[in-house]
Amino acid sequence: MHARLLADFRSHIRWRGWRCVCAQQRSASTEVQPLPPRAQVVICGGGIMGASVAYHLTKLGWHDILLLEQGRLGAGSTRFCAGAVSTVKHISIETEMAEYSNRLYQQLEAETGVPTGYTRTGTILLAQTQDRLISLRRMMSRLRMKGIPCEIITPKRVGQLHPLINIHDLVGAMYVPEDAVVSTSDVTLAMVTAARSKGAQVHELTTVNHVLVEKGHVSGVDTDRGQVECEYFVNCAGQWAYELGLSNEEPVSIPLHACEHFYLLTRPVATPLRDSTPTVVDPDGRIYIRSWQGGILSGGFEKNPKPIFTEGRNQLEIQNLQEDWDHFEPLLSALLRRMPSLEALEILRLVNCPESFTPDMRCVMGESPTLCKYFVLAGMNSQGCSLGGGAGRFLAEWMVHGYPQDNVWPLDIKRFGALQSSRTFLRHRVMEVMPLIYDLKVPRWDFQTGRQLRTSPLYDRLDAQGARWMEKHGFERAKYFVPPGKDLLALDQSKTFYKPDWFDIVGSEVKCCKEAVCVIDMSSFTKFEISSPGDQALEILQYLFSNDLDVPVGHIVHTGMLNERGGYENDCSMVRLNKRSFFMISPTDQQVHCWSWLKQHMPSDSDLLLEDVTWKYTALNLIGPRAMDVLSELSYTPMTPDHFPSLFCKEMSVGYANDSCHEHDPYRRAGLHTIHSH
Repeated sequence: MHARLLADFRSHIRWRGWRCVCAQQRSASTEVQPLPPRAQVVICGGGIMGASVAYHLTKLGWHDILLLEQGRLGAGSTRFCAGAVSTVKHISIETEMAEYSNRLYQQLEAETGVPTGYTRTGTILLAQTQDRLISLRRMMSRLRMKGIPCEIITPKRVGQLHPLINIHDLVGAMYVPEDAVVSTSDVTLAMVTAARSKGAQVHELTTVNHVLVEKGHVSGVDTDRGQVECEYFVNCAGQWAYELGLSNEEPVSIPLHACEHFYLLTRPVATPLRDSTPTVVDPDGRIYIRSWQGGILSGGFEKNPKPIFTEGRNQLEIQNLQEDWDHFEPLLSALLRRMPSLEALEILRLVNCPESFTPDMRCVMGESPTLCKYFVLAGMNSQGCSLGGGAGRFLAEWMVHGYPQDNVWPLDIKRFGALQSSRTFLRHRVMEVMPLIYDLKVPRWDFQTGRQLRTSPLYDRLDAQGARWMEKHGFERAKYFVPPGKDLLALDQSKTFYKPDWFDIVGSEVKCCKEAVCVIDMSSFTKFEISSPGDQALEILQYLFSNDLDVPVGHIVHTGMLNERGGYENDCSMVRLNKRSFFMISPTDQQVHCWSWLKQHMPSDSDLLLEDVTWKYTALNLIGPRAMDVLSELSYTPMTPDHFPSLFCKEMSVGYANDSCHEHDPYRRAGLHTIHSH
């Protein structure tokens, strides 16, 4: 039946030809206004993200804003957005953004006079398995903590809320009644209208070629209509954000890649669906369904996505990409199982549009670590409508106040390093990321693509001992070691919300650490050396860090870098190597952030030397009550508390690793710094 129906659809499409069912683009004025010579902020990208940033900046009192769009407003990915506003997200900050977006869109029409199509529909998330139902229960607990109404409902209740849904294979569902749908292009227009009313200027058909840079700061933009001086630049260029970032004299890495995204539109059903009919998400079937003009709009996230636009820019205004019914067939089959009555409907169109994805399924936002006052908001992973309002607000606060109002570290662009910006890496990773959007996410899952990018010198030895690996900031780190005789394949596939196969293995390793001795390879940790010819290193570090670093040589201080509000920027250990030199150890994923924070707050005219020595040291953490006994057998250095007290550092020989007696020795890195900390 499905094969016959698919053939009928193809024949129908060929007979009808392509007919655009999206809203027609508004006619542009024939009068082209000249660009202003300067602006405080230039925003590149006239989609929902750029519009949201402009809107919220004007709300916060900034009015000298220039929004540039290479095509027409909302003519990029925004134009093809499905328009669902869902608060169901996997991390807290995204839930907050989506919840704010929902509230904003609800009142935007009254504020601006521009209809936005806001309709409260609610969302029903279906569960075909008990594991999926557990996942929904966990999600429900997070939503309720944020004050978002939701409940677990029975299949019978699903049928009452949406009579066209087949409920026979369901074990339950979650209902979020306050979710909504909007016309994303109209929301964009409403926010642009509000920003314009407060002084922001908007220019369509204007391409940003690159950003002008002066002494590491944004100084302006070069466009196809001339140059504009500016103090701030915001890259909201969507799928073109990557190329735009690399076009500067000082490149900015923005790791994202576009994939094709499919959804179909139908004519109205026999009894047209109400606009308020709940949106249905069937993650086990990999599809979503919402009402659309009495019919339905349905798409999904297939297991074999198709990356596109690998070689630079493609088109100014995104048009519908080539149809691919063969590729869409698995999603169509899932849709027909979930809504059997679709067999009697007429398909208007199969939409194929580009959507940008990032290496970890979270958007990219914040200030570039390499270029001051260059901000980014892009890579929405098909959540642009839900996150647009909140993401624009957080970024605007970041620009105006110097920081966002909440912890946005999971989305901060500085969570990525240069390795995650390789085109090959991105192409492979997004092919894994897109299916994961609907995959079951059990604790301790890891990405499979882009692995072994960074390994310690001990990687092969640890792997031979049965190490199972996780990835952190591109670095391979051992999770646990499989004992001889264990089934490695079963351990790799033990994805469950219940007790996993590796639980007892980890338990025995923890017991060994507490009762005997173990070695942990911590080479992935971020390591910096900070020094100066005089006392300037100590003076600057005393200002940046919360604890007193004026300690005797060899002593260790656990501390953190604080911002002006007293909040933690990172946690670290500082070792005083000598009077004018310090050694800093921080978490693995803080490498880019720590470097950026230190460089940002170091005086430009100082003699301070900051060096990233992460690669120069293999770090082994020897812990447990027998640790000192082991070290005593490997070194002639006395290990008594009097000679080696707690929170102390020594350079010493351990086994064949020999310490160096001369600072000028070119092989000094072969020496070994031993840190003793209880």
